[in-house]
Amino acid sequence: MAQKDVRRAATDYALGVLSRRRVSRGQMRESLRRKGYSDTEAETAIAKLVEWGYLDDKSYSREILRSMLAACPIGRRRAVFELTRKLFDKQLIEEAVDEVFAGLGEEELAALAARKYLSEKKSVLTTEKERERLARWLQRRGFGYEAISSALRTAGWTSGDGQLDSGIRDDLHL
Repeated sequence: MAQKDVRRAATDYALGVLSRRRVSRGQMRESLRRKGYSDTEAETAIAKLVEWGYLDDKSYSREILRSMLAACPIGRRRAVFELTRKLFDKQLIEEAVDEVFAGLGEEELAALAARKYLSEKKSVLTTEKERERLARWLQRRGFGYEAISSALRTAGWTSGDGQLDSGIRDDLHL
């Protein structure tokens, strides 16, 4: 097959991928490589898609984060993890997270997430097991110790000194 035909085939394949779902440049690059296209062919196809406006990592990364925050608040760590998993550029990840999380406090987001969790479970933190479960859930959502501790205080539970019990803290590996 002629070089021009191979480049066109790579672009056609990439358009087919985009017709099924939105992807990042990194995901597209990996998809093209798995299909057997060379790095040069993949980059040529990606450049065309960017030029045509079909691949826009900047808006896509922010859309992902806003969607995740709207569904249920997440911490910055989870945001970075999700964008990294989708093969976004590290610089772009930092910019997107900084922009979307500007003016949003981690502790307030954790408290909001805890309220949402408790309302969906129709539960209150009455047992140690329920408190530990909420703390682990918040950790999986990307919140750190201080935010989790604050969220549990906001939810109305602390140990006598206002901190997480050492058992919960040890369970969270903090």
